[in-house]
Amino acid sequence: MTGSDRTAILGGTFTPIHNGHRALLHKAFQTASHDGPGDGHVIVGLTSSKLATETRENTEHAEQLGSYDQRRETLAAELDILAETYTASYEIVKLQDTYGPAATRPDADALIVSPEAKAQRRANELNEERIERGLDRLEIHTAPFVVAEDGTRISSTRIRNGEIDPDGRIIDD
Repeated sequence: MTGSDRTAILGGTFTPIHNGHRALLHKAFQTASHDGPGDGHVIVGLTSSKLATETRENTEHAEQLGSYDQRRETLAAELDILAETYTASYEIVKLQDTYGPAATRPDADALIVSPEAKAQRRANELNEERIERGLDRLEIHTAPFVVAEDGTRISSTRIRNGEIDPDGRIIDD
């Protein structure tokens, strides 16, 4: 990676990986794979099992997440496919806290988030944390919601509840 590379960061639990996650990942690669010198770099923070459990409102869902190693392997396979389309490289880092490397990496340029109000609020809080640390603000890039067949957004919660599959198709009871 050179000093002229753009670095885009995003994070999550990524289980199960669905079309909404793919939209976030595409946005990260698009943001990092810019015109000009350098190929770009994407940092994907994958929540540790402990953090994933702590941040779940529904404890039943926390039990369905799978191990960190399983989630990392699945995410890496997805990223390998995506990386073939873009110039940017990628790395997966373990998130032990909600800010991760986005709060401390001086080489980071952009934060990729979902359009959810909670995600937008946290992105702004993260930028405030960066300012307190003497770092530049990150550009905030918002990926679009991806909707299921029923017009409601795809989410891991809906998938775990058995409403839809990862592609947004309605699951008939």
